Amino acid sequence: MVRIEGMNGGFIRTEDERRLLQDGMTRFNLSLDEANGAMLATVNDQKLVLQRVADEGTREFLNVQASRNRQRTLSRSDFRQAVEMYRAKARQRVSEEEAKRRVKSLMLEEGITAKRHGWIIRSRRWFNSIPEQIA
Repeated sequence: MVRIEGMNGGFIRTEDERRLLQDGMTRFNLSLDEANGAMLATVNDQKLVLQRVADEGTREFLNVQASRNRQRTLSRSDFRQAVEMYRAKARQRVSEEEAKRRVKSLMLEEGITAKRHGWIIRSRRWFNSIPEQIA
């Protein structure tokens, strides 16, 4: 079942991962650890990517960058770097737009705000123009 889910671009979202674990536990009578082990083995064998892994690495980067100042803000260039990092962790299996949405939602979850950017009129428009992550 994990291989079938991975056929959809090779990127397994968190809700799909949860559903796969539940299916493994109910259909095949596996414990949570056994279902998780089987899923991780298949993910590694098939070179698939879990959203959870990309999220965790990017979340750490965001927290480190934001902790450099008291306001816990992130510059536009750091945001771009986080988007590229997310795409690298996802092995380029997500679009840049989706990576921007994910990084924005991670920032909001962590309470990190965007720094103002611009020459004359400094604003957060660059951040606010990114659509919210769809449930």
